[in-house]
Amino acid sequence: MVPALQQNQMEIDVIGNTDSVPVGPELAERYPTNWELAGERADVIVRYLQNKGVDPSRLRGISAGQYHPVATDDSAAGRKQNRRTDLLLRPR
Repeated sequence: MVPALQQNQMEIDVIGNTDSVPVGPELAERYPTNWELAGERADVIVRYLQNKGVDPSRLRGISAGQYHPVATDDSAAGRKQNRRTDLLLRPR
């Protein structure tokens, strides 16, 4: 996937998501809310892509927090699906 992202000229939005469970006490100092946790999730991927040679001017790290779930948070399986990072490719 990285070679394809290196070669195209699309803008790349990296969108971090979380489940709706509040951040636990062991992580709360570093990530006070799900916004920060989701933002870090996106930023890790942005840094990875940049280190692999993707032009950083094409990258944006975005936090969606818990506000764009793809599954219900009523089960462990649903919460697991909501803890994700999405890539959105846009024309320049």
